[in-house]
Amino acid sequence: MCAQVNYVFMTVICVIIKLMIVVFTFVVSLCLGSFATCLLHRLHFDEKGIASGRSHCPACHVKLTARELIPVFSWLIQKGQCRHCRAKISFWYPLIEIGFAVTLTFFALIFQKSFDLYWILISVFFLLLLFFQDVRYLEVDRRIAWPAIFIALAWSFFREGSSSFWIGGVIGLSFYAVQYFCSRKKWVGAGDMDLGLLMGLLLGWPQILVGLFFAYVLGLFWTLPLLVLKKLTLKSAVPMGGFLIPATLVMLLWGEGILEIYWSMIGI
Repeated sequence: MCAQVNYVFMTVICVIIKLMIVVFTFVVSLCLGSFATCLLHRLHFDEKGIASGRSHCPACHVKLTARELIPVFSWLIQKGQCRHCRAKISFWYPLIEIGFAVTLTFFALIFQKSFDLYWILISVFFLLLLFFQDVRYLEVDRRIAWPAIFIALAWSFFREGSSSFWIGGVIGLSFYAVQYFCSRKKWVGAGDMDLGLLMGLLLGWPQILVGLFFAYVLGLFWTLPLLVLKKLTLKSAVPMGGFLIPATLVMLLWGEGILEIYWSMIGI
């Protein structure tokens, strides 16, 4: 009986500790998401002191207090308005914060026992930055993309089969470079080349091929209905990062299994 009680007690303690770790990771990720909203805003409007200076209301420029900077909750309590001038605060702010919290916590749980955990979380952080920047502003800022590429390249040296990731990077870069120069910048932008290189370095060969295929399938399902409804035209700018980055995240999670399914589909 005593042994059973001890077993139950230790099980409960382990569950509580794991829940505390999950909650802590979620809260930290929320804070990172809050930092991301500020960073993306300052990069887009090219404000001075990108990583310094207190946050302020974009409308009235009043510096925000600590209670106005609580991720998600401040937006909810203030009903999506500035407490000082009542200007509307974009729904993008809590959306980005929640997106960071959920995604980073999920990756932390999946790869908690992986040697590459910290490399993965840093890479995912930059991928989310690029995703929300491209989706919201139709931009791929090299002040984010190039550090992300450097991190992916550095990580590749510690991964098994390093050369496959370098090959993947070359393929990803070349795929968009050919389109960029052949179309004279009409089909894709310079930022897409950065995303292709980053995607290839993270996924490697041959997963980069499946990742690109998956990204374009996502893009097709997103853009076709909008073209039919005439919400988009063939000349409309489309945020490729909105498809490339989710495809990269999915491949980082389940790449091996998806690769097997892909090979079976094409008869290899």
